[in-house]
Amino acid sequence: MELREPENHEDGDPEEDTATALQRLVELTATRVTPVRNLRVPYRLIRELGSGSYGRVLLARPRQGGPAVALKVLRRDSVLRTTFLREFCVGRCVSSHPGLLQTLAGPLQSPRHFAFAQEYAPYGDLSGMLKEQGLPELLVKRVMAQLAGALDFLHGRGLVHADVKPDNVLVFDPVCSRVALGDLGLTRPEGSPTPAPPGPLPSAPPELCLLLPPETLPLRPALDSWGLGVLLFCTATACFPWDVALAPDPEFETFAGWMTTRPQPPRPPPPWDQFAPPALALLQGLLDLDPETRSPPLVVLDFLGDDWGLERNREGPGGLGGMSSEDGEEEEEGGASLEEWTDEEEEEDKDGRRMGTDRGAP
Repeated sequence: MELREPENHEDGDPEEDTATALQRLVELTATRVTPVRNLRVPYRLIRELGSGSYGRVLLARPRQGGPAVALKVLRRDSVLRTTFLREFCVGRCVSSHPGLLQTLAGPLQSPRHFAFAQEYAPYGDLSGMLKEQGLPELLVKRVMAQLAGALDFLHGRGLVHADVKPDNVLVFDPVCSRVALGDLGLTRPEGSPTPAPPGPLPSAPPELCLLLPPETLPLRPALDSWGLGVLLFCTATACFPWDVALAPDPEFETFAGWMTTRPQPPRPPPPWDQFAPPALALLQGLLDLDPETRSPPLVVLDFLGDDWGLERNREGPGGLGGMSSEDGEEEEEGGASLEEWTDEEEEEDKDGRRMGTDRGAP
């Protein structure tokens, strides 16, 4: 089943169409989740790749053979089953695009966890490349072009990613020949009600930051355009332009003042003056304060042939040092990074034997 916009916007609501198709897919998938007694039954768990408030991502290798995968594991006491299924289903629907992290078939549930596998990006996330300074201009353009295509693909199917940031961009090689946007946990059909961020978030646009609970806004692709503009700044400078896109943040106030002053000053304020005019024009479009006139992601393609003024950035592959696709992959199962997980899994194994999850219905 493919999520897509209807051909005629006037004959129906594209948001409702996408939401309905996604809901139907979630209901179908709910009957196909494989119950396991313990996640160590289908996978050899190698090490932790990342963690968050709802779960972890583990490097794992299927017991039946095949390449290593990134196993996303969500705690059942923290995440609704429908939330888990929605993220899995969205991932499967958009996995055909190389700029989006591929979600693999076969969702699982154990007594304490939900899990699904995604392709493993051996060079981690983009934030790992930005420890000291921005990337060379060629790499910045490669990243931006691929993410612009990925977001356009999502938007064409009536979806909004809603969480574009360096941590969610996965890197497959040291020169960014392939990067992919991951973490679809916040991805929703266009038009879905969206609240303000739970705390200061540099990548959130001002229209969201202005909301007060319980206010919401309908989710629009312009939110991803803003996130892409912030990500461009991060990739070029290795820092965020502000802490939050809201007064009285001084960096944002300076930017907003420059954007709204007419006639606009001939020279932008620091740190925006480090960009060449074409890059500034791109940033101004993606970071337009008015979401109604904000540029779509694919505008990036119009500027790839221009000089962005980033020649000061080093010409090396970024802050990855000697990391390779094999580094740490074959760490012995149950190593120090998985001690806490091992304790949980032992308890889960006992729960599974009591509940019979290796034989029961999902």
